[in-house]
Amino acid sequence: MEILWLAIIFYSIGLGLILHFRPSLMFHENGTWKEFGYQRAEGAESRHTLFPVWLFAIAWAFVSYVIAAVIVWIIGSQTGTVVAASTASYALYHQNEPSQAPSEVKEEEEEVIETERRPRGRPPKAKAREGYYVLEPASEEKGLRRYVYYGSSPPPDAAAF
Repeated sequence: MEILWLAIIFYSIGLGLILHFRPSLMFHENGTWKEFGYQRAEGAESRHTLFPVWLFAIAWAFVSYVIAAVIVWIIGSQTGTVVAASTASYALYHQNEPSQAPSEVKEEEEEVIETERRPRGRPPKAKAREGYYVLEPASEEKGLRRYVYYGSSPPPDAAAF
């Protein structure tokens, strides 16, 4: 998020400077914008330019974002280096201190029960039944169609269907 805010600040400053100074590459002497296009000037200044204000605005948006990203990256990498260095120095400083021996805790032996590992939130897979259900062929009578079980023995919940 810092990158975005920094890019917005750079973009605003750059666009403000262009609008304040009004370079002759993008503006006429009276302050109006030049049109995009290519036309050779045969005497006075041309009313066309290859780099109008709107093209500058688009290009400057990309450039300001890249500049902001590089600045945040440099600051972030320096911060990471400082944190790593301070952590290492802390570890070296406290390395020679005697460690405090914890009070003796009687460990009880626990029986480890191995369980099948499966992803959380999913029910265990049910075993596939022998046989299958088939939708009853359509009859001339209008009504509900039902499923018929084909297999060696009906499932225990066959009465529900």
